[in-house]
Amino acid sequence: MKRFGVVLILACLFSGAELFGTEPAASLEVRIKAVAKTFHASYKTKPDKAIAELLTSVEALGQAFPKSEQPWRLLANAAGFASEPTHKKRLFKKLAALDAKQFPKITREAKEELAWFEFLERPIDLRFTAADGREVDLAKLRGNVVLIYFCASWCPPCVHEYPKLKSVYDQFHKQGFEIVGISVDQSRASFDRYTQRKKIPWPQHYEDNGWEGELMKRFRVRYIPRLFLLDRTGRVAHQDTRQHLEEKVRELLVKLQ
Repeated sequence: MKRFGVVLILACLFSGAELFGTEPAASLEVRIKAVAKTFHASYKTKPDKAIAELLTSVEALGQAFPKSEQPWRLLANAAGFASEPTHKKRLFKKLAALDAKQFPKITREAKEELAWFEFLERPIDLRFTAADGREVDLAKLRGNVVLIYFCASWCPPCVHEYPKLKSVYDQFHKQGFEIVGISVDQSRASFDRYTQRKKIPWPQHYEDNGWEGELMKRFRVRYIPRLFLLDRTGRVAHQDTRQHLEEKVRELLVKLQ
């Protein structure tokens, strides 16, 4: 009888001890991997259905493991994987609505992502006095297609792509295409030398604090070149269109004419 009791106790331990209303961490990890695998496979063909099923599965995992943040981390990872902004926002809204005291980091990050989407969806507000003295106010450029271009003279891709960028500017400027440059050069002297040598025609802002500058943080610039192409309403239409800039500028200039 004692032997049977020992076997029963061991069986409960290795099977998840469901008699006590708990499950081992291994069970959660296995289920999370299964949910993630299903989501990645189905999102490619049926994204809306995949998002709905993912939310249902994660909510069930959250109820089964109320103290674990792993199910919600899965949701955050899925938001990063999703390609459609509407899907990303739906997942981040779910995360932002969690208990902030229990999951402070997850809720904070989700709210930051939602704020970023709101920033991209409204007309961009940007005003400054350019290095050459010109006053720049994007509100006064409404009706034009504007490229906000973050760059630096020490950045090889920026230097390499300048002729192409200048070509697109020359081709479409008279049709209403503008470029606003934001430089993170290591010094004002190097910025001035590069600007004069290349004879850059568009207004530029020199970011004194480099990567910690106010504009770098506002636009979440973590690499350069970084491009934000605005439509005629001043909203971000495309990001990082380095390979198809001419095509995208042409498309936006045709709209609302």
